[in-house]
Amino acid sequence: MASSDDEEATTNPTPAKVARNKKIRQYDVAYLKFGFIASPNDPTRPLCLVCDSTFSNEAMKPSRLKDHLQRKHPTKLGTDFRMMRDQRLKQTTVRSLFSKTDSMLEKGLLSSYNISLMIAKTGHAHTIGETLVLPAVKDVIETVMGQSSAPILKAIPLSNNTVQRRIDEMGQDVESQLVQILRTTDHSLQIDESTLRDNEALLLGYVRFIHEKKSHEEMIFALSLASDTKSTSIFHAVQQYYNAKEIPMRNIIQCATDGAAAMSGKHRGFVALMKREIPGLIGIHCVIHRQHLVARNISPELNEVMNTVIKCVNKIKARSLNDRLFRLLCQENDEHFERLLFHTEVRWLSKGTCLTRFYSLFDTILQFLTTADPKMADSVKLMRNDIAYLADIFAILNDVNKRLQGEMCTLIMCKSVIMSFMTKLALYKQNVGRGLLTQFPNLNGNEVSEDDRLKYCNHLEKLGDDMRERFQDLISLDVPDWVVRPFDANIPITQVPMNIQEDFIDLQNDAELRAIFNSSGYELMWFHACSKYPALWKDVKLLILSFPTSYLVEKGFSAVSTILTKKRNRMSITDRGDLRLYLTKLMPDITNIAKNHQCQPSH
Repeated sequence: MASSDDEEATTNPTPAKVARNKKIRQYDVAYLKFGFIASPNDPTRPLCLVCDSTFSNEAMKPSRLKDHLQRKHPTKLGTDFRMMRDQRLKQTTVRSLFSKTDSMLEKGLLSSYNISLMIAKTGHAHTIGETLVLPAVKDVIETVMGQSSAPILKAIPLSNNTVQRRIDEMGQDVESQLVQILRTTDHSLQIDESTLRDNEALLLGYVRFIHEKKSHEEMIFALSLASDTKSTSIFHAVQQYYNAKEIPMRNIIQCATDGAAAMSGKHRGFVALMKREIPGLIGIHCVIHRQHLVARNISPELNEVMNTVIKCVNKIKARSLNDRLFRLLCQENDEHFERLLFHTEVRWLSKGTCLTRFYSLFDTILQFLTTADPKMADSVKLMRNDIAYLADIFAILNDVNKRLQGEMCTLIMCKSVIMSFMTKLALYKQNVGRGLLTQFPNLNGNEVSEDDRLKYCNHLEKLGDDMRERFQDLISLDVPDWVVRPFDANIPITQVPMNIQEDFIDLQNDAELRAIFNSSGYELMWFHACSKYPALWKDVKLLILSFPTSYLVEKGFSAVSTILTKKRNRMSITDRGDLRLYLTKLMPDITNIAKNHQCQPSH
């Protein structure tokens, strides 16, 4: 019985078995001479180039293909079908059309994000995408390339709302990248608050940290203070942000603020509250702010001279007629400048620039005041030496202020600047007392009495005393030689703390770090050594990571003024991504962001 079943199975195979045993014929390029190519939709089936007929795979035989050509298209016998094949392959199909359209839309989406990022980086209004960028692209495509711009422009959505959404998404992505790093990284914090034009209190914070063997400075938050700007309100705003982002506050190793009582108050200031939350936190009063306080400290007599200069400037600049007449007088006298500069208290460098410009036009100012206000002209004439001295000393103070500004400024750099200036003050006092005025170019050309020199020496001495009092922490800051010159063989090992002496010897014999030190300096060398020698980095990081100034947040407030123009003053700067993208050096992951969106053409 079993044998009969086997015989039946052999003689009557199942349809599935037949399908498995069926031979699948493959297309051969030799079939082109019969006018056939492989079907684009199914390469196992032949397609006639003449009549567009598609045959089954069983017909993929030279005899049957030749028979079709002889019976249906006898006039095509002997034709070279290569040209017809090439024309056929170049024809646009529905599938290729949609594929090409999808590819263009995907590229247009990426371009939309990239252009939105450029708009945010420049601080322009979002409408510039439609009003300037797209018309410019259209002109380039049509004029330079001689092509139709419509398909490309439709693939790049740049409406006002679209650009806003793109910027917000990229801002959130940059913030996510930063938060992810700070959750596991020690960093310094720089913070300050200011009031915007609509009386909104804005709190800005910057952080400095080491990532991928490089030092980074990034804006961490821009928060709106709903009510007051007291220390407790500022502390709670910072604490809530860190908790919401799951960043441990113990990762903050240092905090820099200005000298406001709400920030640097000894018992209830923001830094004091931070120290209670983070034991061991180092608080620093902005070095630039302290230097400005020193510059403001002048004697009553010199202060009267400064006030007289401001009155003269205001008298000439306040009335448009006087300003025009003074400008004509400067042209007649062939002066290098034609206008005076206002002194603005909130602009710390303006006092020096105002005095320098005033003294450079001193003779012309006297000539103008002789007619406009003879009494004031007589007073100014008697103050010539004092104005020259103030112009010189404030030019020096401005130079010190500028050297303290900038990104990546460290405590070591600031100490060098401050100590250098204090040493120069002693030299200036000594030289002025002896009548040597080389360091004061404006004063050097005048006849200076002993009484005047004594007055200037007293001012220089007062500046030195004030510097020593306000910068006591920087003066006493110990910067070990092995930190800035780790590969100097003359540094005795006894200068290094005993618990890290072995690690320091390993570092001195590290050829890779030595090469980095020789080419890029000690800072970059320590950035590379921090993970390899953590014990050494623990003693060094405060000197390199700490913020000595609040320069970055002040720069951030200037960026806010740039973005919040008169036509954009309703923008919520704390909720939008414009400010973060304007200031950040991190790049948003545009490719990953675009994957979450479906490509849509512009309307």
